[in-house]
Amino acid sequence: MKKNIALVLALVMLFALTACGARAAKTKQPAPAKSAASVKTEMSFGNTQPNTDVESLQLYACEKAIEDATDGNFSVEVFTNSALGDTDDILEQAIQGAAVLTVTDPGRLADYIPEYGILQMPYIMEDHTKIDPITSTKIVSNWEKGFEEFGVKVLTSNWYGGARQFVCNKAINVPTDLNGLKIRTMGSDLCIKSITAMGAVGTAMPQSQIYSGIEQKALDGCENQSTSTYASRLYEICKYINKTGHFILLGCPATGTIYFNSLPEDYQQLLVDTFKANGTEYQSICAEMELKCEQDMAANYGVTIHEVDTAKFKKAVQPVYTKLGYDELRTTILEEAGLN
Repeated sequence: MKKNIALVLALVMLFALTACGARAAKTKQPAPAKSAASVKTEMSFGNTQPNTDVESLQLYACEKAIEDATDGNFSVEVFTNSALGDTDDILEQAIQGAAVLTVTDPGRLADYIPEYGILQMPYIMEDHTKIDPITSTKIVSNWEKGFEEFGVKVLTSNWYGGARQFVCNKAINVPTDLNGLKIRTMGSDLCIKSITAMGAVGTAMPQSQIYSGIEQKALDGCENQSTSTYASRLYEICKYINKTGHFILLGCPATGTIYFNSLPEDYQQLLVDTFKANGTEYQSICAEMELKCEQDMAANYGVTIHEVDTAKFKKAVQPVYTKLGYDELRTTILEEAGLN
C-alpha cells in the first residue's frame, strides 16, 4: 500500500512512543530543491529491519523528501522487514535493472572493492562523529565511483546504523568469555573473521532469523545495534547487552546503475543529495535513540547494560587488519580524514 505523509508521521510518532521517546519525530528532513523534471517514475526502497528501526525511519524520511521535491512525480514505496528479500537479494535485483534500493554495508560491498571493507572494520572509528570526516575523503569518493563498474550505484557511505554490541545471556568482559558462543554477525568475510578473532564462533544468518535462532538455541546470541535489538524485541530472550562497540555500523544506500542512469539528471542528483543529507542528519538522532533504547530495556525488560573495557578486544582484532592487508590503508585514510 502506498505510504503517504500521514503514515510517515505516524511511524515516527510510533517510534517516539514505543522506542524510548527518541526525537526523530520532531526532526524535519532538509528539503531538497524542487525537481525540474516532470518524468514520472516509481522506485521501491527495501531493507531487513523492522519499520520502527532507525534505518527504516530514514527510508521513510527520504521517501517523503523525494516525493515532496518532485510533486509526487518520483513515487517511492518503502518495504521493511525483509519484505523484498535480504540485503544481497535486493542489491542483486538492482544490479539486474530493477527500480529498487537497499541499504547495504561496506563488508558486503568489499566483495567488489576489497579496500572499501575497511570502513566496516572493528574500531576503525571511535563513534558516529567520525563518520562524515572519513566518508568525505577522496579515497572513499573514488571507491564509491568504482562500484559503478560492477553495476552498483552507491549514493553515500555515511548512514549510521549504530554501534554493535554483543547481545546474549551472559556478561562479556574479555574475548575468552566469547569462546564457543555462536554469535550471529553480518554475512561478510571481514565481519565473520572479526567476530571469530574476538573469541566467538562468527555465524552468518539472515536478520529475520535472529530471534528464532536464539530462541531455538541455534545461536547463543548476536552482535547488534541497540535500536535494532529494541525494535526486534530481542530483549525478550537476551538479557545482556555487552557494550564493546566493536563495529560502527555504516549503511550504504545503493541501487543499480541501469535504473539510476535511466533517470533524468536532476532525479539522479536528488537521490544522492537526499540520502547524503539524511545520513548526516540522522547520525546524532541514531546515537540518541541507542541510548534511550538501552535505558528502556534496562528499566522495563530486565536487560543488563554491561560496560566493557575494550582494550583486549581491540588487540584481538589487530591480526584481522594485517590478514586483510588493511594496516597501511588504515593509516592513510585516517590521515586524510584528519583523525590520525
